[in-house]
Amino acid sequence: MLQNLCLHGFKNFRDARLPLGNLTLLVGTNASGKSNLRDAFRFLHGMSRGYTLAEIIGEKWIEGGTLQWKGIRGGTREATYCGQATFLIEATLSPHVGGGTYKIEVEVGANGKAPRVIRESLWGGATMYFDSHDTDDPPAQEGPQYLFVRLPRDARNRKHGKRLRFVSSQPVLSQITAHDEATAEVRSVAKRVMQALGSMRFLDLAPDAMRIPSLPGQDILGDRGENLSSVLQSICESASTKAAILEWIRELTPLDVTDFEFVSDQTGKILVTLIESGGQKTSAYSASDGTLRFLAMIAAMLGTKPAKFYFFEELENGIHPTRLYLLLQLIEQKVADGKIQVVATSHSPQLLGFLGDKARADAALVYRLENQPDARIRRIVEIPEADRVLRDQDLARLLASGWLEDAVAFSEGAGT
Repeated sequence: MLQNLCLHGFKNFRDARLPLGNLTLLVGTNASGKSNLRDAFRFLHGMSRGYTLAEIIGEKWIEGGTLQWKGIRGGTREATYCGQATFLIEATLSPHVGGGTYKIEVEVGANGKAPRVIRESLWGGATMYFDSHDTDDPPAQEGPQYLFVRLPRDARNRKHGKRLRFVSSQPVLSQITAHDEATAEVRSVAKRVMQALGSMRFLDLAPDAMRIPSLPGQDILGDRGENLSSVLQSICESASTKAAILEWIRELTPLDVTDFEFVSDQTGKILVTLIESGGQKTSAYSASDGTLRFLAMIAAMLGTKPAKFYFFEELENGIHPTRLYLLLQLIEQKVADGKIQVVATSHSPQLLGFLGDKARADAALVYRLENQPDARIRRIVEIPEADRVLRDQDLARLLASGWLEDAVAFSEGAGT
């Protein structure tokens, strides 16, 4: 689980920190920077795939001309704050994945030069696993093609820890896991961090994709909602889980859905069909976009192979305002035990108003001050006077009225 994300010179964030809870809802006006936070998480996820920086920021194509990875929006030209040469991303992880702090600083390259790592480290509290610029024992650097890192001292290296060389075109974190000269502990911790960053999903659900039939056994939901029918079929093998999904659908829609049917076509692919108590059948072709989106979110989090981290943009899309509380109930139930973490953006005042106490404490405002180019982040409960105002005012109304942005603008203008 990620505990903090710090951005220095990344996109429109000059210097910002996002504390993360089990469910972190991000609110703010258009162009405030919420989608840039998604880009930062995707950068970390791209590292876990073993990609080079050029592939992470640009694109990754595989054999046959298939696009495997869409790069970071804007490429290297728009990856940094106000055209700076570098950006730094820092992520703090919870104890079960090493409990450490990972930092990477990237020079994006100019005049046709490739991006490269210029600084990188992984620490667990006071324990160093590797560091390219350790203050106590910095390794000498030799030219732009490589990055040298220092390992911790051990019985064989009492005066200086080992100095290892890595290509600078790819993060050290994704290289050190297979480096023979790295200690078993360093490789193990790096692998755990890589696994945590690898278990991320960035769903951009599209109704057309969710209506495409899929083969039984395709039990991983695609980012656009592909394989929805076969994923639901797999989930419904558990009678209790199937009953829970049916109950959610009955609450969400006016349909009295009592069962699912998975109709097979001539190629063996299946399509989910909702069956009502009176026998009426509604296939995915005819189901509403909102119903399919809700089913896909359920499938993602209740599936046999759920990710540890989900990022949803505009969580309320396709869901009727009077049913948003059901979506939040589902998510809050799934993240309660800390096994799944969700970060979501929203423009919906109603959604913010439905948050439980824990999620409300973790909700954050992404904003820009007038005539200032940098985006900033602040937890809503940390806005001056927020506690007092929230005792008398509804949080949804405060967001809709623009009070949150006005309050931070006033407090920062006053130096608070």
